[in-house]
Order: sequence, then C-alpha cells, then structure tokens
Amino acid sequence: MTRISVKDQYYTLVNIFETSPEHQHRLIDIWQSLGAADERTGLVSVNAHLSHDGNSVISYIQWRDKAAWENILVDPGRQERFKEVLTFATFDSIHCEVVHTQRNPELDDPTAEILEISEQQDVFTVIEVARTRSKSQQETLLEAVAQHDAALDATPGYIAHSVHRDFEGESVVSYSQWQSEDAYRAFRAAQGAEPAALDGIDVREYTLKIAYVTEATKV
Repeated sequence: MTRISVKDQYYTLVNIFETSPEHQHRLIDIWQSLGAADERTGLVSVNAHLSHDGNSVISYIQWRDKAAWENILVDPGRQERFKEVLTFATFDSIHCEVVHTQRNPELDDPTAEILEISEQQDVFTVIEVARTRSKSQQETLLEAVAQHDAALDATPGYIAHSVHRDFEGESVVSYSQWQSEDAYRAFRAAQGAEPAALDGIDVREYTLKIAYVTEATKV
C-alpha cells in the first residue's frame, strides 16, 4: 500500500501515457516487467492506473529524492523498454511534490490527512491536471485549491484527495478517491462554477482504476 502525504516530501512523477484501448494492458505489462520498487535505488513506490475510456495509462511514482530518479535514467534496460512504449503511446511526465492532503473525517484516523493507494481498494480514482502558464498563475491556483475544503467533509462518497505542485510552475495536479463514479459526478454537478483561479487554464480530467501497486519494503 502506498501513502500520499505532505510530510514524506517524496519526489513524485505523474507519468501520463496516451494510447489506445488495445495497447493499455501491453503498456502495463512492460512496466511490471521492470520489477518491484527497490529501496536501494531510492524508488519508493509505483502505482499504475488504467483510464476507464481505454485511452490513457497514468503511473504515480514516488522517489526518495530527485537524485534517485536521475540515477535510474542511465539504466539501459529501462531505456530500451521506454523506447518500445513510445512506438504505441505518447508520453508526458509531471515532476511534482505533494502540498496538500485531505481525508473524509468519518474514515479511520481522520487527523492523519493521508491518502492511501492499494490494489485491494474498490475506489473511483480521478486525476485532474491543470496546466498553468507561469509560477504566479500556479501559486494563485494553489491558494484556491490547496487548503481544507469543509464542503468535502460532508460530501457523500468522498474518500480523500491530494494536491501537487509541479516544480516548473507548469501544472497543478489533483489526485482524488471516491466510493463510486456516481458520488463523484453528483459532487461535480452540485459544485457549480469552477474557482475563478481556473479561468483560462486548461484542465484535463482522467477517471481511473488501479492496475497495480508496488512499494519498497524499506526506504
């Protein structure tokens, strides 16, 4: 099981692969063939998700720090598998850190404000990527979304969410979990207008299910 917490300060990669339904599971097979997370390399966890529409695969990867990620780039085996992936998918990587988490207070240990990812979970997962044009625009958006939202505490079906800041000032990423798609859609319908901070910002929504989780036993 993977946890997402501000306190851990992991170097996080949100890797977005755009592909086609017939290649979704091929991509998953390739990444699983690279092996489990290994504390010796600084790789903390890998969490792969399949989009419900069949057109995307998103991996949420935690590293101990940036240096650990840079060290793995010279691995020839990983480079060859990545080249193979690019023959049937496009790729975008967002390098970020967790800046906010919130958890339904009616769940166990509500004060922890930690989001957990597990293959055993039956959850509806949503990743939203807001593309910002400058660090100042990113900061304005973070001021609006990276704070406790009391309305969510009373929202039926809400489990938890986290907000991430891209290091280059080009994105804000939200990772949220819901008990069902109906719960999420009902929340969106009741929410009304988007925050003013989102005006003019391109936001892409991915609805997903967890494909697999691998986590280092010691970090």
